[in-house]
Amino acid sequence: MRWPYLGAGALGLAILALSPVSAGEPLPNGSPHAAGIPRTQKPLAEKDDRLRFVIIGDRTGEARPGVFERAMEQINWLQPNFVISVGDLIEGYTEDTTVIKSEWDEVENAIDALQMPFFHVVGNHDMGNDILRQVWKARLGRDYYHFVKDGVLFIALNTEDPPSGRVDRAKLFADVPRGDLARLFAAMQSDEAAQTKFFTEKPELKKLVDAVKASEKVSISKAQVDYVRKALADNTHARWTMIFMHRPAWRAASPEFAEIERMLANRPYTVIAGHYHAYAYEQRHGRDYIVMGTTGGKADAANPNAMDHVMLVTMGTGKSGPEMANIKLDGLYDRKGPSATPAATKAP
Repeated sequence: MRWPYLGAGALGLAILALSPVSAGEPLPNGSPHAAGIPRTQKPLAEKDDRLRFVIIGDRTGEARPGVFERAMEQINWLQPNFVISVGDLIEGYTEDTTVIKSEWDEVENAIDALQMPFFHVVGNHDMGNDILRQVWKARLGRDYYHFVKDGVLFIALNTEDPPSGRVDRAKLFADVPRGDLARLFAAMQSDEAAQTKFFTEKPELKKLVDAVKASEKVSISKAQVDYVRKALADNTHARWTMIFMHRPAWRAASPEFAEIERMLANRPYTVIAGHYHAYAYEQRHGRDYIVMGTTGGKADAANPNAMDHVMLVTMGTGKSGPEMANIKLDGLYDRKGPSATPAATKAP
């Protein structure tokens, strides 16, 4: 096809007709809003008042040296407002106060590298007996609590209230074939629909998972339920509620947590847990329920959801809910890039 001839003047007018910049507008003057700058018209955040925090997963169950320590350095690169754990930072399960002190000293030395506050949440390793509970309270303070930041209500639960002790799983499953045991734990780490499907196909393993769930007791005292009730009543105008715990209480058929869920029914909320060392996501009551992977804890390489990671959560302004980004530690580098940055130890 032959194009009609356009003189220089006509060509210039044609170009201007296609341009978003009208004649007579000033040239760019340094403002991102200036005419002529090639950008989309989505508004800029003139004042970045969004709340950002990082969630970390389990460190223990045979912690892998250096991974947690490395994560503290990597989190500093993200510059969140604060960091919060889902518990299990020490190996615990001992009454030897010398060992307990040494384990907490090691963890707190690593956490001290952070440039922002760190909030603890109780895990079963952290509070597996009454001695560990006494040490926790002496060193750290409350074992369940809440706070409000930028209109968001944060509630940290204690699923070891009171401590339920350690179950000897080696003895419990001594006669179970290794392959069946691996499939059993994989099923437990799946959502409810996947579990139902799996145990319909493998009814003989349903008995085993019932035994595991019996050993996975969630303990939430009446005093703690009452505390949560008051925290919610005192903060009815919170724009979002974030619930943190170690054991995923909704998987353990906990009547106390079911009561807490009923209290939460009329507000937007998100639930974050740990314990199983593999990432899992599900929707329950129309809300997000998440189980974190590890941040240095023992992990199963055969599980595709086993990973060392942190979650960066951004709360927008107004009533918008959390935006969540799972960041694997072995893909997080500083400004020098991968060639100059030691890689975080991968999950085995």
